[in-house]
Formats: sequence, structure tokens, C-alpha cells
Amino acid sequence: MIEVVLRKPKPGAFRPGHPWVYRSQIGRVGGKPAPGDLVAVSSASGRFLGTGYFNDKSEITVRILTRDPGPIDKDFFLARMEKAAALRQRFVKDTNAFRLVSSEADDLPGLIVDRYGEVLVVQFLTCGMDRLREPALLAARAVFSPSGIYERSDSSSRRLEGLEARTGWVEQHCGAQVVVQERGIRARVSFGEGHKTGWYLDQRENRCLLADLAGGGEALDVFCYEGGFGLHLASRGVKVLGIDIQEEAVKRGEEHRRLNGIPEELLQFQTANAFDALRSFEKEKKKFDLVILDPPSFVKKKSAIEGAVAGYKELLLRSMKLAAPGGLLAVFSCSYHVDESLLMQIAMSAALDAHKTLKVIRFLKQSADHPVNPFIPETYYLKGFLFSVS
Repeated sequence: MIEVVLRKPKPGAFRPGHPWVYRSQIGRVGGKPAPGDLVAVSSASGRFLGTGYFNDKSEITVRILTRDPGPIDKDFFLARMEKAAALRQRFVKDTNAFRLVSSEADDLPGLIVDRYGEVLVVQFLTCGMDRLREPALLAARAVFSPSGIYERSDSSSRRLEGLEARTGWVEQHCGAQVVVQERGIRARVSFGEGHKTGWYLDQRENRCLLADLAGGGEALDVFCYEGGFGLHLASRGVKVLGIDIQEEAVKRGEEHRRLNGIPEELLQFQTANAFDALRSFEKEKKKFDLVILDPPSFVKKKSAIEGAVAGYKELLLRSMKLAAPGGLLAVFSCSYHVDESLLMQIAMSAALDAHKTLKVIRFLKQSADHPVNPFIPETYYLKGFLFSVS
């Protein structure tokens, strides 16, 4: 196995437990590994640090798979997946759709495995994991016993790795759709369609939480996608208006409303630009007891932070003006670059301009099936706040 030797880290630069090795951290490579090849990583003093996969097309040149010597084969993946499955069995309740393997958070960087009923949706996000596709699939079959496996390797991260998108059935002994259930709410997922792997699994616990806390009244769900938050809220008697710019998403939201037998007067959808809709509601002096802001990622890289801050602030400012006295405002950021501290600063700045005061009712984060490894800050990507606004 080719050896990758790291430079001596600069003071404060060492990140214990982090599996990423950047190009700038590498002192020398003892050969010419091809993209996706397994390499042995050593410190500048010669100490073995782990085995990972190599790709010099990526700024993250090595991703470490294990700190222990040994083969990366089916048995390796079996052990990791069994450990991941045990965690979900313990903490995931009242749903048939959840994440089984969450990349770096489950010590399998570049691999996503989501369960929808008896079907697995897999994503191979990196060149190295793509090369390990066969042992990973063998282990997934053995551990999870699916009736079908659909591959959804169409993330933009594959382009950075020099890979083309790949989607389609790996094996199929099932239908092309499944009905997702989470605490009594149902939604239809068609494999290969929609965002991510088909449903925003990472927001499941937040959807249930807001339904528990809403307490009636009227809610505005901005960036509602296919109606996940609205379905839970309306099932509790909250009157909800969902806004999304994607007409197809709004149509699927309507289908989900009918699937759950929710009256149209309780849950309505509107195709609109979120910023335009908020300005229009403000002019109409509308008020809502709950406003939900779950925008797409505004920040793909650090250079976009300034524009993202301006976008978040406008959304928060206008939403605070729409909140009824003592109303609730839930805001989320799904970008690693907009962390809790920055999101709070933006919210405070918007509150000052809107002449509002805020109280934090809940700190919000991704569901438990998307665990956070504190040694890998990038695994904590979804964060938010539930504010009381007055």
C-alpha cells in the first residue's frame, strides 16, 4: 500500500479524530496512487495514522476510513453498518424512513444509506467510496435485508471528485414508490425524484416538535417543499399556509394533504418566491402564530457567506414583523458555514431592526439518525432556533 506522509502540523492546526487530510497537509506521497486507491497515512515522524482513500483531484486528498491496520473489505463494512444499525434501533422511533449510514458521522466517509420502508437508497459521494461500492453493497444487503436498492449518486460533490452522476436501481424486488410514515403522518416517495434521497429525513424530529408546541392558531411555512411541517401542524388543528417556489413540490404537498385526509381549509399551498411572498404579507399586515423558515443552503463555500447573511437577515426581519405578539419563529440553517453563533447574530440584528425581542424556546438540530461527531464539526450541519417573538 502506498504511503502518504503528512507534514508536521502547524501549532493549533492538528485536529484529532478528523478523517480529512487536505492537500496542504501532505509532505510526500511514496508513489503514484490513482484516484480512489487505498493509502497508508503516516505522521511526519513515521507513526501510522490510518488507512484511507486517495484522490488528488480533490482538495480533501485523503479520507481516513480506519485507524487500525487491516483490510477494507465486506467484513469491514459489515462491522461499521451493524454499529450504525444498532444506534438507529435505539434512538429512531415511530417512522419507517430514516438514515442508516451517515457518511463521516458513522465512520464511512462518502457513503449515505437511507431506508424507506424495505428499500435502501444509497449515495456514493466520493471517488474512494465509489471504488468500494461492491463490498459496501454486499454488507448493506447482509445487515439491512432490503427488498430493493436504489442508487441516487447525483450530488454535486461527485463532480468535485471527478465523477459523473449515477442513478437507478441496483436491484428491485419492490415497487417504484413507498409511503413514508412518521408518527401518523404519511407521504409518498417516488425513488429517483425529489430532493436528497426523496424526503428530508433530517427534519423529522423538528416536524414532530413544532406540532407538539404550536398550540393552534395560524402558521406560515416558508420553503415548505412537499409540506412536511405543514402536514404535522395541520393534523393538530393548526391552519397552515405553505410557500415554495417549486410548482412540482407544491403539487406533491397537495397530494400529501389528500393522502392524510386533511381538509383544504387547514392546509393550503402557494407557489411563490419566498422573499416576494413575505413582503406581500407584510404589506397586507398579516399575522401568524408560527413562522417556519427552512431555506435551502445559501452557502456552498466560505466566499458566499456575506450574501447568505443578507438573505437570512431579510427573511428573519420580515418574518418577525409577521409574527403575532408572543408568536413563534423557527429558523434553520443547513449550511456548515452558517453556524449557530452566526445564525444567532443575524437573528439579533434583524430583531433590533424590527424592534422585536426574542426568547429562545428550543435549540434545534438534525434528527438522531444523522448523528453529530464532535471531532468532525462538518457533521453538525443542520441547526436552528425556535424563538418567541414579542
